[in-house]
Amino acid sequence: MNNNKKLFLIDAYTILYQGYYAYIKNPLFTSKGLNTSPLINFTSLLMKILNEEKPSYMSIIFDTSQETFRKQEYCQYKAHRKEIPKAISISIPYLMRILKSFRISFLHAQYGYEADDLIGTIAKKAEKKGYSIYITTLDKDFFQLVTENIKIYRPPFKGNPKKVLGIKEINEKFGIQSPEQVIDLWSMMGDSSDNIPGLPGIGEKNARKFIQKYGSLEKLFNSTHDLSGKIKKNIELNKKLGFLSKKLVTIVTNVPVDSFHEKKLLVKKPNWNSIEKIFSELEFRKLLKTAYQYCKKK
Repeated sequence: MNNNKKLFLIDAYTILYQGYYAYIKNPLFTSKGLNTSPLINFTSLLMKILNEEKPSYMSIIFDTSQETFRKQEYCQYKAHRKEIPKAISISIPYLMRILKSFRISFLHAQYGYEADDLIGTIAKKAEKKGYSIYITTLDKDFFQLVTENIKIYRPPFKGNPKKVLGIKEINEKFGIQSPEQVIDLWSMMGDSSDNIPGLPGIGEKNARKFIQKYGSLEKLFNSTHDLSGKIKKNIELNKKLGFLSKKLVTIVTNVPVDSFHEKKLLVKKPNWNSIEKIFSELEFRKLLKTAYQYCKKK
């Protein structure tokens, strides 16, 4: 693989949450009482990717606190989600200082879009320019974006190795013909983690069966004459809900942001003095040694 065209896009909040919950029973605190569990997990992963994967391009993408178009479309979207834990909110300014010290690009979703949409847009633009893209996330919604050149990078965690998921892995996992069909699968069966309603009475088993037989939500709606009984009735009465679910599930890949800036996403020479300052403040002793080795090589 041509390393010069290797781009890592990191879904910031899923990694911060992972660290927060990993240490929930025994959080890591600095001597001044700052909970660094989310930060230490994120920074460890960042160092691991930089050292082992050696991407030439990288960007960390943050979600917005503004209302998104999905919430406007469906007020129940993610309605059951709790407020962001304080330890994560407090981490954000520190994480930005760390990223600035490493001189790594970070972006915020805006204009009513989510981080998923911004990542999807950058990934598709980069793919057209010949990049190999690795989306670093724990969010299964991204499976729909997988192509020959866009893969999911599941970070190593608690002794489990990293996983790189491509077309084959996604198709096998869900019994589908192409990763895009993940959209139709969740449009039919719903997704409780995001409060996506799906079609009433259609569970995963039926959704998989319909995808294998019809290929898409639209084709299922056009083939209800094949069905009978309660399932037929449920599907015919809930077309609107099915299409709404599909809209909520689909990652937007044409967010109106400035076109893909290769120079901005370039992994640059880090600022060692700045790294030393923030890592000392956060009492990241072990990571400071790793960062020093990395900076020496750069």
